[in-house]
Amino acid sequence: MATLAVLALVVAIGSGCAFTDINMRLPTDARGDRRGIGQGRAVTVVVPFTDRRSVAGRCGMQKNGYNMDTADATCDQPPAEWLARRLLSELDSAGFHAIATTESENPPTDSVTTDASRVEGSLLKLFVEPVIGFWSGSLEADLHVRLRVTRPDGLEAEREFFSKGIRAGQMVSVTPAFESALRSATSTMMDEMVLGIAQLLGDHPPAPGESQ
Repeated sequence: MATLAVLALVVAIGSGCAFTDINMRLPTDARGDRRGIGQGRAVTVVVPFTDRRSVAGRCGMQKNGYNMDTADATCDQPPAEWLARRLLSELDSAGFHAIATTESENPPTDSVTTDASRVEGSLLKLFVEPVIGFWSGSLEADLHVRLRVTRPDGLEAEREFFSKGIRAGQMVSVTPAFESALRSATSTMMDEMVLGIAQLLGDHPPAPGESQ
């Protein structure tokens, strides 16, 4: 009987939380342990990324015990700008000479930035939601991003990145659990994007005499 009472209490608490909107703090701390990857290569990152999410008004959803959408999960800052600045920070911590730029800025005039590789991004998905089972539940975060890298010498490449973060064993959908799932997905994606950019530039070095 005690077990059933505890289970009933958990379900009741979870149902109450499911009808409450939450606001997630987007993770901002770069890893800072990949210093040798960038090798001082200059990279400009266009801030913000383009927001191409099909669901752009929120960053996730709450669900009740019947798997019905009952409340919103929002982000504490514009997701497309957050993601661009997070990548900029990750590239800097990985040893790149990372510089922020915008579409509206005049072309830079110094030799480092004029010859730099340029990274533009499109945020295709950022969504966190509960996955509810009969005896257990979890929070799952999906991130989907498209990056385009160009360089004045003609290099042009495009690649999509997808990552999933899971906070398992979660019967009550509270804000820290949403943030934990998104933090996991973000960490995985940043690893893949930084390494992907480094590999691309390593496979296609600039012509002799040109800046990296």
